[in-house]
Amino acid sequence: MSAITVENLTKIYKLYNDPKDRFKEAVNPFKKVYSEPFYALRDISFAVEEGETVGIIGTNGSGKSTILKIITGVIRPTEGRVEVNGKVSALLELGAGFDMEYSGVENIFMNGAVLGFTREQMEQKKDEILEFADIGDFVYQPVKTYSSGMLVRLAFALAINVEPEILIIDEALAVGDAFFQAKCFHKLEEIKAGGTTILFVSHDIVSVKKLCSRAVWIEKGILREIGPSGEVCEKYMSAQIIRTNEENEKILAQMKPEEHDDVQNRGEKNAVVRFPKFATDHAEAMTTTGRAELLSFYIMDEEGKPVSLLETRKTYKFGIVANFQEDIEHVIFGFELEDLKGVRIFGINNFMQNKNIAKVKKGMVYEVSFAFELPRFHKGEYLITPAISAGTQDNHVVLVRAHNCQTIVIDNDGYNLAMLELDADTNICEYDSEDVIVE
Repeated sequence: MSAITVENLTKIYKLYNDPKDRFKEAVNPFKKVYSEPFYALRDISFAVEEGETVGIIGTNGSGKSTILKIITGVIRPTEGRVEVNGKVSALLELGAGFDMEYSGVENIFMNGAVLGFTREQMEQKKDEILEFADIGDFVYQPVKTYSSGMLVRLAFALAINVEPEILIIDEALAVGDAFFQAKCFHKLEEIKAGGTTILFVSHDIVSVKKLCSRAVWIEKGILREIGPSGEVCEKYMSAQIIRTNEENEKILAQMKPEEHDDVQNRGEKNAVVRFPKFATDHAEAMTTTGRAELLSFYIMDEEGKPVSLLETRKTYKFGIVANFQEDIEHVIFGFELEDLKGVRIFGINNFMQNKNIAKVKKGMVYEVSFAFELPRFHKGEYLITPAISAGTQDNHVVLVRAHNCQTIVIDNDGYNLAMLELDADTNICEYDSEDVIVE
């Protein structure tokens, strides 16, 4: 039996050009329609199994929050059905379910009663809730006096400490500060390991890939894709790249070409330069406009040998080679490195390095390489995504991008206690205690 079953879910809202039309439609004896139907959701079906963590992604206005409101019973569907098996705790819109005139403590007991807990049971949970929320004496003040950060702290603390069988979260964690977000995700991993079913809506694609085993992509109320979170998130991101490209094309058309150009002519006339061929089928997803072709991506050690096993504190050269089907201004070559959970470790490109390519010429081949000492970060497997764009760091069109096209293994002979190990000038001093004043 699934924890959540959604079958043929449709939600239609009526849109009126004039507020008076709503009344005219309601009283018209001939049932004349003055409204236009708006499909917030159209024939959506999916299931969430017990103990599974599923993410829902999509652009603003796609219907993500509408689905959660229907699942939690806040609104009713126009068509279709939803079946929920288990005790639900939901963290929806900021402040939803709170009485703004009551204090934080009073809201804890009130929400507990709604969830079916007695006052005695909530009394036992109260200290744990307040400790997690960590908002001090504000818990005794009316909720209307809380900042958005304090409100989400209390709401999340309450949602996760009432022993839910199903936890539903709608983007609320984006409000908290970085420390609280880290605390929340640690707690989510903990309750996920304990078998709680989690339905998670977020614009943070990295968090969805890291936390969720599957993802549901909804676009303009229509189910676009459902499957493993990594695959679905990458397809979603590729679609957003295309959309961003269309928007940025207008901005780039107004940019003036740079006079400064760092492109060098490396080869002699008729000299042959060899590079390893790029295999497009190795990439998880390819995004391309057809204006540039990725010919090669390579990693070489100091002796010029291709490598896939890299050691920290050693210097390597990462190179990208491409040709172009047209003249293009302001071209950016770069790549990103991320771990197997989709967390980006670093990114580098020629724009960030203040190396300008004012214009590439149609039919010419360009190589951009980056040589640097590999920092001391945690040993293990990592994935590389090379990309070529046109524009600036803030406004650019992605010409070609090969997501996770190559796996590398990094060896660190250090302690590997954290993602990054720092090198520092360390000094140790000894003083007589009577010579030390601490103010």
